Amino acid sequence: MEDSGEESASRSSPNFRRNWFGFFILGLANTLPYAIVSTAANTIADSFDKGRFVATVYGAGGSATIIVKAVNTFFLTNVSYGSRILVNSALMLIGLAGLAFANSFILAIFAIVLVGAVNAFGENVALGYLARFDGKLVNAWSSGTGMAGLAGAAMYVLFGCLIESVNGKEDELQKLDRWAFMLVIPAAIAYLIAFFQIIREPASTHPYHPPAPVAVPQALPTTLYPNIQQDSKDSRPLLQCTAAIVQRTNEAGSTNEVEIRQSRWSHFIHSLPTRLKRYKTCLGLVALLAINLGASQFLSYVIRTAGAQARHSAEYDKGCPELYASLQLCFQAGVFTSRSSVQILRIRKVAVLNILQGINMIVWILNQQYKFIPVSILPAYMIYVGLLSGAVYVNVFYMVQTDSKYKEERELCVNITAIFITVGISLSCILQTILFNTVTIPDSKPHGLW
Repeated sequence: MEDSGEESASRSSPNFRRNWFGFFILGLANTLPYAIVSTAANTIADSFDKGRFVATVYGAGGSATIIVKAVNTFFLTNVSYGSRILVNSALMLIGLAGLAFANSFILAIFAIVLVGAVNAFGENVALGYLARFDGKLVNAWSSGTGMAGLAGAAMYVLFGCLIESVNGKEDELQKLDRWAFMLVIPAAIAYLIAFFQIIREPASTHPYHPPAPVAVPQALPTTLYPNIQQDSKDSRPLLQCTAAIVQRTNEAGSTNEVEIRQSRWSHFIHSLPTRLKRYKTCLGLVALLAINLGASQFLSYVIRTAGAQARHSAEYDKGCPELYASLQLCFQAGVFTSRSSVQILRIRKVAVLNILQGINMIVWILNQQYKFIPVSILPAYMIYVGLLSGAVYVNVFYMVQTDSKYKEERELCVNITAIFITVGISLSCILQTILFNTVTIPDSKPHGLW
């Protein structure tokens, strides 16, 4: 725990409350569409008569995430955060529309891939951006993502109950999904408002380049570009200098464009060893925390998917709310609580939490086959699972955002750590897809509303 004097100084810093609210909304809006997918996984599979492929729905959400996170971490550091947020919000709208109007399981899977990629890319962008702010604001982001899970699950459960109370027909399954995803579309607008209107970046950082500025290559001819100084002290960012070069190029003619591209490529080649060294250094620094984070996601997603087979299949069609959606709501309640707790309770030994979660995973997998946990115990047990999962997430990122050993490369270290979330989720989906189609094949399930 840090002393109260430092806490008070941090919270009284300029725009701290405003930024706390902004990052909370950013986390909420970024995560809400994927939270709906997670809660609706069982329903999406059932609506296309693919009940044995619940894990595949989860897997689709994570299938492209490692790619988009790697692209953001290793190739987009010179692209403005504003541009990345704009592109991500547009893709969010496309993914939600695709899910709302998908008329086949394949199309739904493609839309889920996009929604999952948007969630993962937005997470990496936001966590990297957070490196330029007070590290304690990670609690705002984490709390927002936790609230998204809770709100998404609650919205889906309540909306499903409303539809069931009207007629409870089998063909209402896809209608439920359509309206649920359409209702989340405003999240894309809130996402943009949070970033562009609410959050205020500290004046000491530049929003469009990484912390370490890159000087203009000395080989640029000053006769063509008199506004570009070759002084070794020139430390203006590469993008800023490139803008000046482009302006001069437009006046001098198209032949200079080739020269500029060659200069950029030359700089990229010469900087590659330095970049690789940075990546290796950051990976070494965060390896233990990143592995724990990935393990936590693996364990919790295996358990969440196991919720689709926690009881005999006929029990999932009785009452409102439906059992699977209820368990996801309980999980998200636990996640929200623990992800909001870092300013009160901080846990550095996150491996202990994973050991406890590993025990839970074994119990839930055994329960998939033997159904020995009473239905009355399942909700409380899933809340406990969510508490452990959320605690690992928020404490890992809190340590990366605030510990001094990550100070020099904090933004890169955060992005590399976040990649391990995808690794954990992907491995869990592979395991559960195998289990669902071999060891724990579900009994035939009548297809009612859910």
